[in-house]
Amino acid sequence: MAGTGLLNSTLEANNASPRDNDAGLALDEAWRLGCTGRSKEAFALAAAVFHGSSDIDTQPNRARAALDMAWYCFQLGNTETGLNYAREAETRWREIGERAQEANALAIRAWLLQEIGRFEDAIDTAASALNLADSSGDARSRSLAINVIGVIFWLSHQPEQAIDYCSRAVALAREAGDRAFECWWLINLGGAWAEAAYAAVETGDNPAASHLVNKALEYTAMSHSLAMELQDIWAQRLCLGNMAEYSNIAHDYDAAEQYLIRYQSVIGDDSDRGKGHFLLELTRSLISLGRYDEALAPIQEALELGRTSSQAETTMLANKHLSDAYEGLGDYKAALAAYKKYHTIQLQFSGEKIQQQARIAEIRYETDKLRALLDIEVKRSQDIASSYQELQRRAEMLAEAANLDPLTGLFNRRRLETLLSEFDENSQPFAIAMVDIDHFKTINDTCSHMIGDKVLRQVSIVMGERARQTDTIVRFGGEEFAILMHGTDMPTADALCERLRSLIAAWPWAQIAKGLGVTVSIGIATHYEAADARTALQIADQRLFAAKRLGRNRVVASGE
Repeated sequence: MAGTGLLNSTLEANNASPRDNDAGLALDEAWRLGCTGRSKEAFALAAAVFHGSSDIDTQPNRARAALDMAWYCFQLGNTETGLNYAREAETRWREIGERAQEANALAIRAWLLQEIGRFEDAIDTAASALNLADSSGDARSRSLAINVIGVIFWLSHQPEQAIDYCSRAVALAREAGDRAFECWWLINLGGAWAEAAYAAVETGDNPAASHLVNKALEYTAMSHSLAMELQDIWAQRLCLGNMAEYSNIAHDYDAAEQYLIRYQSVIGDDSDRGKGHFLLELTRSLISLGRYDEALAPIQEALELGRTSSQAETTMLANKHLSDAYEGLGDYKAALAAYKKYHTIQLQFSGEKIQQQARIAEIRYETDKLRALLDIEVKRSQDIASSYQELQRRAEMLAEAANLDPLTGLFNRRRLETLLSEFDENSQPFAIAMVDIDHFKTINDTCSHMIGDKVLRQVSIVMGERARQTDTIVRFGGEEFAILMHGTDMPTADALCERLRSLIAAWPWAQIAKGLGVTVSIGIATHYEAADARTALQIADQRLFAAKRLGRNRVVASGE
């Protein structure tokens, strides 16, 4: 999506000065460069705008430049610099009052925080980004925030949640018409499926691992096709490197080597992080194919890259591959020395990597002294891993909070989207009702918003107490609710909703405010009436409006 950058501004440009317009055009061009993998050029162009925009009138361009520069830093692997620009963008968008852009800055900052292993800060920042994005109603900002949460789940080894969130992010990118976001989030969705494959490998479930790897390859191939169409060389390299990695998981080392050959054919500058991933997967493939001598040169290149670019993970894994290569060559002394370097760095590495278990059994030694040394290192690794459980607990709390409405305690619209997708996948029968509190604005205006909140909570309680255990009640937004009724036909759904309508109308609302009365209007649809679940939701919404047109405080269950 060239021409908009991470900015999707609602600001009016009618009164912009020529200088502002020039800066805006420069940022558009920078974003085009960033979306085609020319991130260094994009950063330089955006930096010129950032440092040249000091007037109050040019603050939106300065804020936009800082936000886009944070993203280019992410692409280039310049995490610390990116964090500085993300904070700058966050502050400036907050001052301007652009909530969607502030959410974007928070989301990028959360992503960069997890890149340096600060998972607790990343989780808190991602939660704030999602709340702001939700309140802004901007699909693009929601897509970015939800994607970042998916990445956090992925890197905290919770693939089910990662797949869920990354899938939602892709869907929202498509809804927003942002093909660049769609391409990038598909890469992360592939990574989430690969994480599930790694978990299956660890448990010895080879059939499941094979299926999961194929899913990872499928989504990454989709991203690669889109990256080719968009001429995004950054995304192309990511996809090819990842497909090589996933092929290695599946023990298809020849395919991995072919992906890496294609990786080398991509024209243009590569980032240090991309080079590191390429070299590591190349050595992994060569070692797996028994070509230990060939593996030594790219391993040494990876070690040098890790040293010069301060990439701890590249250095760590390069030492692991070096140990494997020396073991394959029969040089056990050199293998142990490389392994000890690998394990020392692993213990110092960021928390999310500690759970990866060291494959100590690969190197066989006869002396008790060496075995005792390795046992001590394993114990230290286990101690550090136990502290990581708290981070997992925080991530689980984020997952729960992201699906609940804080005012009513009901599920929120994001949870409804997931359930509707599940119904489409499983072809389950259902009915869905849209419920709206009548004249709710009048209640807020005459009684206060505090009373309005009490009404929302009490309506939620009445529906929750009277609904069936198989029903799911969702706060759809504002004063609207949705009721998802599993395995329900129209007569049953109509009777249930009529009972709920009567109970709400009869509840003693004067307990909340003197003279207060509350009624609801309801529209119902079933899966029999629509091609998919979201169309059924639209039909229910249309019938809700019909109920209001007919005088409110009623249920409409047909198109009449």
